[in-house]
Amino acid sequence: MSSRTELHAVFASYLARHPDETARLAPVTAALDAHNTSGLAPVTCSAVVVDRDRRILHTANTASGLPGAAPQDGDRSLLATALRAVHDQTGIPPGDLCLTPQYPRAPIDIAPEPAAADLALGAPVADLRFVFYVAHAPDTDAAWQPAADIALTELRAKMSDLDGRVTPLNASALIYNSRGEYLLHLRDMREGIWAPGCWALLGGGHEPGDRNPEDTIRRELHEEAGITPHRLEAFLDEEVHDADGLTVPVRIYAALWEGDPAQLPLTEGVMLAWFPPATVPRLRLGGETLDLVQRHSRVAAST
Repeated sequence: MSSRTELHAVFASYLARHPDETARLAPVTAALDAHNTSGLAPVTCSAVVVDRDRRILHTANTASGLPGAAPQDGDRSLLATALRAVHDQTGIPPGDLCLTPQYPRAPIDIAPEPAAADLALGAPVADLRFVFYVAHAPDTDAAWQPAADIALTELRAKMSDLDGRVTPLNASALIYNSRGEYLLHLRDMREGIWAPGCWALLGGGHEPGDRNPEDTIRRELHEEAGITPHRLEAFLDEEVHDADGLTVPVRIYAALWEGDPAQLPLTEGVMLAWFPPATVPRLRLGGETLDLVQRHSRVAAST
């Protein structure tokens, strides 16, 4: 559920990134602080959908021209509310969209609403605008407009670095040894994470400071397991879907490593273990792990 607790965290993160907007959003934060109760967040959540021609998805359903809606009990997050609005108002499913490296799961803009001065009115006090790129050409009759023509001044000023080009935000690693075994990671059995309780490759998502997918995987390997491979080779790019149904482009790397997983300082998940390719099909696996291991083992056997 999109709660006020989540909303306060989103505002804190946004204002840390845009301290110059503290005064502009002061009526909103004051209203939220004065009525800090549980329940659905008193906002609307809109989607800024950017295609590869730097056009913005437009709808006549809202005053802003962006697909948007108020949170409902079935929404797992504020971002999920924006995705639901896109689907409901334009027919575009989450799987046709992906996150951007500039604003992953964080609003690009927060706009105060007229009700910001009095939360007791029951109307939304702000519009949170999340940005997505088009991962696959959508089947929709919705209109598009050039980013330069968007009438929302504050939003338009923040869009100069959005080019609409889809790039891998996540990275994973096929860690193998000279015996032909593969190092797999048993993930936590925890709701809300990808592939809970499954064996998968080590890896993770882009974070601020990562210049490219190789930076991401090197950081993840070091943080999760203390592994620092001497050499990483890009193997292939694939797509998976996250808990919200969004497409997630992933770059898969391969690296030779001869260590003992029992000696690694594992900080996430349950355990790490080596498996020969013949054993991998008997495991409970996440995503495309089996296909990736089999494809890499065939390539390794032919070289």
